[in-house]
Amino acid sequence: MGQSQVDVVQLQKRDPAAWSALLRLDLEDASVQVTAVTAEPIRISKTGHYRHHVNRYILTLEGYSDPITLVGKLTNREEALFYEELSVHLPTLTPRCLFTHVDEDHGWVVLEDVPNDYAAATWAPEDVESLIEQMAMLHTFFWQRGGDLETLGLPHFVHGKSYTWEELRRDQAVYFEQGPATILSQHAIHNAGRLAPTLLEAANGLTVIRSLGGWPGILSESHMTAVADLLDDPVPMLEPLKRLPATLFHGNPHAHHWHISLLGDFRLLDWHELRVGPGLFDLVSFMEQFDLLYENDSRSQIVIRQERPITDETMIDSYLLTMSARLGAEFDARAVRQAIPAARCLYVLSSWLPHFASWFSDMPNKYTWQKVNHMSDEQLAGTTFHAIIHFRPYLSGVFDRFLQAYKTL
Repeated sequence: MGQSQVDVVQLQKRDPAAWSALLRLDLEDASVQVTAVTAEPIRISKTGHYRHHVNRYILTLEGYSDPITLVGKLTNREEALFYEELSVHLPTLTPRCLFTHVDEDHGWVVLEDVPNDYAAATWAPEDVESLIEQMAMLHTFFWQRGGDLETLGLPHFVHGKSYTWEELRRDQAVYFEQGPATILSQHAIHNAGRLAPTLLEAANGLTVIRSLGGWPGILSESHMTAVADLLDDPVPMLEPLKRLPATLFHGNPHAHHWHISLLGDFRLLDWHELRVGPGLFDLVSFMEQFDLLYENDSRSQIVIRQERPITDETMIDSYLLTMSARLGAEFDARAVRQAIPAARCLYVLSSWLPHFASWFSDMPNKYTWQKVNHMSDEQLAGTTFHAIIHFRPYLSGVFDRFLQAYKTL
């Protein structure tokens, strides 16, 4: 990708000479001349900026009337390593990478700009099944290659890092200086490994929501007790996932990270949460977020899908059938299916409970919270609590599925 011959700083400063050098290396054409470079920020939605700095670079070329566009992303070391070492093996799934720069903690990559012609709200059943097949292709390619991936420097979802209580308290000081200062047991810290900070965040979220008396219609005492049990002893949730063969998984394959073109090409973006471990976690994460959509109007916000084109069971079957077809006897579909409840519990604890510590930290008191939950959607409209109108029915389903999964562990 020509890293040694192109200056990353000059690329970021939009220097035409640096971009000319990059294109000459990529196209193997010494005559390419970039005459001007402009940049515009990319958002995942109108609700806010992308988590990492992402820009679309518009390059004007000498002798060509139409500019070309590329995407530059400042990201973490793991995503940069993925594009430098691994994405070449997934040409039908990832955007082509023209340049990577990796340092100790961060990375910067230049990627092809990919179209997104079919918004998630318009996906047909065959689109979703094709997407699931692409996800399975990722997992089968790196099946049982966990050791090689960790040697490359990619993190395992649990192993490879251990914490002491003192380290957790130092790293998560905000919860002790400004929050409820909830603690985890030594047993939980020992078994959670790399997930210990996430479970500490979840424990603080549970403390906050419990102090408000739960969330009527979403989080009852039964739900909160189940969360507390898994935070105290995460082994029943983690062991089924640890026993599955390791592969590379994306970590957050939300619908807005998938781009589908008019030609039927699928591209999966935003690899900064990739991990080594059970690919099943991608499937469960995708299913649990499937109903979350982004509007495209000027007041864009997260909305909930009103009608599903496909069921969870169909998605699970598509995944298992594709994995079985590609891996044969190497793939134990029964073990993977039996681990779905564990993956669902981990998804909820790692993705939703941590939010509650910040979402509800400014809630005046339990009385105000209960009053809010007795207000109709019409009464909530225009208030600071407007966002929960959309989340209440969605999260009710998420936590009902969580409770059923917990009961089967």
